[in-house]
Amino acid sequence: MKPVIEFDNVHFTYPGDELESLCGVSLSIEKGSFVAVLGHNGSGKSTLAKHMNAILVPDEGRVTVCGTDTADEEKILDVRRRVGMVFQNPDNQIVANVVEEDVAFAPENLGVEPAEIRRRVDAALRLVGMYEYRMHAPHLLSGGQKQRVAIAGIIAMQPEIIVLDEPTAMLDPQGRKEVVDTVYSLCRTKGMTVVFITHHMDECIAADRLIVMSNGRIAADGTPAEVFQNYGLMEREGLDVPETSRLLRDLRAAGMELEGEPLSVSDCAALIARELSTKRSQI
Repeated sequence: MKPVIEFDNVHFTYPGDELESLCGVSLSIEKGSFVAVLGHNGSGKSTLAKHMNAILVPDEGRVTVCGTDTADEEKILDVRRRVGMVFQNPDNQIVANVVEEDVAFAPENLGVEPAEIRRRVDAALRLVGMYEYRMHAPHLLSGGQKQRVAIAGIIAMQPEIIVLDEPTAMLDPQGRKEVVDTVYSLCRTKGMTVVFITHHMDECIAADRLIVMSNGRIAADGTPAEVFQNYGLMEREGLDVPETSRLLRDLRAAGMELEGEPLSVSDCAALIARELSTKRSQI
């Protein structure tokens, strides 16, 4: 697949800081993929996200979005039309007193025709499961619902890429699940490219690719199964692994031969059941 975002030896230091927040990062993100970025606080993952729609630009190196250099000031609007950003606190992105008016805000500012705005707003709210709340006041919604409204506002802009910078950090487990399920569905059913920044390992399991950031560098890059198998790295980075990975490791250490690295509970159970059935048939 063709890359839609490319980092080429990107360095970045915040004004006043002595240490770099990004230290020569190079990576490509393919169109239509779901990429999770995991890392502890201060690892550089949010700084990485903000380079994807020109909130920040490199001190050195180059970031391109669909071939456009994010450092080209004349093309910043084009970049931000292609890349929608969702942040930690949905209250910071909600600007209207009615849900549908909030979702309409961005396309209105882009000069979209009223009839098209109506169509986009309704479609976006349906996609995130919030259409029935279109006349509600946003401040009366739950955290997860607010974040879904914020995502709908980005969808109404019709970006090719959505970057979510720790969108579940302020949510309870149910709200987190609502947001992750919504974003995963957008990628799989609508073909949107999704970059999901998080420090929750369980939000990475269904991703196509998992990138682990550490001290401004890429510490690991592969499928979630590949990355989570690197127990030493995850431990050094202070990051957890799924319970299924931990269980498979312990069973292998006890002598059970298990092929593959299923991350979901159902797939892990099925693998163990097959191995036990095979052993029984050999007795």
